[in-house]
Amino acid sequence: MAVKTLTIDGKEIAIEAGKTILDAAKEAGVPIPTLCHMEGVHDVGACRLCIVEAAGTPKLLPACVTEVAEGMVIQTQTEKLQNYRRMAVELIFAEGNHVCSICVANGNCELQDVAVEVGMDHSRFTYRFPDRGVDLSHSQFGIDHNRCVLCTRCVRVCDEV
Repeated sequence: MAVKTLTIDGKEIAIEAGKTILDAAKEAGVPIPTLCHMEGVHDVGACRLCIVEAAGTPKLLPACVTEVAEGMVIQTQTEKLQNYRRMAVELIFAEGNHVCSICVANGNCELQDVAVEVGMDHSRFTYRFPDRGVDLSHSQFGIDHNRCVLCTRCVRVCDEV
């Protein structure tokens, strides 16, 4: 088994080659927010909340789909990352029908938890309030497109599990 050594937020981590930055961070107890990640299905990097900064790389990397490399130096909690994550969550709230005070999942919601985690208490973007239906056409499940954040978890579970 080949092992890669990297540094995440100042912590040295040794992890099996082929694992992702998100895997390494979890193993080291370093929290990275996600919405589209789900144990048991492959990752796609749809939500972009798990972005991290890697030394020597000008772009932000999605931790859930970026494999670790020897000697990587990763930052997960910079001001730049927090601003990007906050903006991404604000856009999710603004483009959908996500009004926590009237939602049945208020207080028990991953999107709400992530909003708190990234420090989002309002959206600076105009709410769109689209008119989306609820799809109950399948015999096994239904989907409320008003609450969908386009994470593709449901699609990946149906395809892979």
